[in-house]
Amino acid sequence: MSNPMARPCPPQGTHAHAGRLAGTAALLALLVSPACDSDSGPPGVECTEGVVTCSDDGTEILSCSGGQWARTYCMRDQLKLCEDEQCVDPWRHGSPNWSKCESDPDATVESLADKAQGYEEIAKRLHVHPDLKWMLGVTLPCLTSECTEPAVPESQATWQDVELWHSGENDGLWSALYLTAQAYRYGVTQDPEALDMIKLLLEGQRRRMAITGVPGIYTRQLIPPSFDGLSCPTAPEDYLVDEEKDDNKWVRVGPDGCVQVTDPDTMDFVSTDHCGLDEFAGWCWLDNVSEDEYSGHMLAHAAVARLVDHPEVQASNAALVAQVGQHLVDHKLELYDWDGRRTEHGKLWGGDVLGGYMATMTLAFMKTAAVGTGDPAFQAFIDQCMLMRTSGDQACLDQFGAATQPYDELVWQAALDMGCKSNWNNFSMHMLSLHTLLMLEQEPDLRATFQSALKNDMFDFAESERPLKEQNNAFYDFIFAADKALGPASDGPAYEAVENGICMLRQFPASEHLREMSCPADPCVPVCEDRFDRPMTNYARPMKERCMGTFVWWKSPYSLSECTEDLRTIKPPADYLLPYWMGRYYGFIDETM
Repeated sequence: MSNPMARPCPPQGTHAHAGRLAGTAALLALLVSPACDSDSGPPGVECTEGVVTCSDDGTEILSCSGGQWARTYCMRDQLKLCEDEQCVDPWRHGSPNWSKCESDPDATVESLADKAQGYEEIAKRLHVHPDLKWMLGVTLPCLTSECTEPAVPESQATWQDVELWHSGENDGLWSALYLTAQAYRYGVTQDPEALDMIKLLLEGQRRRMAITGVPGIYTRQLIPPSFDGLSCPTAPEDYLVDEEKDDNKWVRVGPDGCVQVTDPDTMDFVSTDHCGLDEFAGWCWLDNVSEDEYSGHMLAHAAVARLVDHPEVQASNAALVAQVGQHLVDHKLELYDWDGRRTEHGKLWGGDVLGGYMATMTLAFMKTAAVGTGDPAFQAFIDQCMLMRTSGDQACLDQFGAATQPYDELVWQAALDMGCKSNWNNFSMHMLSLHTLLMLEQEPDLRATFQSALKNDMFDFAESERPLKEQNNAFYDFIFAADKALGPASDGPAYEAVENGICMLRQFPASEHLREMSCPADPCVPVCEDRFDRPMTNYARPMKERCMGTFVWWKSPYSLSECTEDLRTIKPPADYLLPYWMGRYYGFIDETM
């Protein structure tokens, strides 16, 4: 007699997940039943009553009852691995003992925890204006005419003291990375302050989408009227419509609630028929959004969906994710702007040739929509149109050049490493896409594909002169360590990556004001030119030798750039807080460090 709590196993080679089930009832039945009946157990293990063991790959618990093996799907149902007859978080498998990098001579006197506390405090006090609801860098007013020191010290300055807010075309990306950090923070601490910040930032996300008047489309940049330290462009030519749609252009919302642009003949503002934006009368915003912003937005939405167990937050997050997912479905994985035209970098679908970068990105976006909303239609789109697991009369994605093979067969074709001419924006976006996918995807075979791409095509790419594992990048290090293949069938935890990431965070300064820095002469020898024809070295500058930036891990570490001290200019701290809270969540960093 079989285990009364078990269910029939799915046919070998199939995986029963939400996108394949006939409705919510079937999904619930899948999740509440802990095991299934099967005659086949692990190789070499006889089904003896009461025997409990793990599958060879660690994704299942197998228990013998009544002469049959019953399976509990740790990975597919819980995103966990089997260890000691239990389902455990993958990063805890084997109870790894992580290095604390305690002897780094370049570590700051402040502990990791002290720096995190300080950066959380200044983020709320200075970098997130409660009326803006997103994170920005700032410039403080001068103390004297020499303007070498701020009128209010960094340790005391608040958003009310800011002279200039550092707004730019990638505001949404950088603020989304801070939202991701707060999701991890909440996942670790359940701190009410983290929850309050998440709610505030999600309202900022709502505004960032609502102002475009196009469901699912975020703006690059938005500016309210009459705001100290931040103002809309005043030149009429900045609001001219770009005929080629290959430049980012400003639009403003008139008192009639309609988008206004400049008439090229009269150079006067005229209202378009894109209306209904009364909430934003007097605001301006930048159009032509690209995948850069969405890589950050969707990572943040995935992190909130996965880590923040709060009904109000989940509802707010799902409402935004649903709009993005539906826009991508309706427009066949393309982004269409307020003017009905595809944005310059809005073609997101993968092609048959070197399509891995876009295939991975859109899989991540749609998986976020599927998980963040619980709507099986989004998983069905993934299965049918992207993984091509169901047959139809014609392909869903029929654009010229669109892939004719499943996206999971394309992910290894990212082809981002171009030597000195590599684009580090693409490295970072691809790492975000892989992290998003591996945060959410529970199907073992797909996870193995994505994990192979993460290791062999990105972090430890054998053909690269500058693999990511050698770039002294704490963010990359922790993504790899958290998401790599783990468990009994793997090569074990990423001890070296974690140690290096912790060392880089120990070197991270306790303040993000601009500091004087140059690349040391001996190792910083130019060997080539980057894609902007700037000199580039083979020396990956560690954190102690880097200039501060909006998100320091996003940029190439091989630059020879120098910087001067400016105590008035203070960069936002998401670049410390995101890897720190990731490290805390995945167990690389403990609260005493």
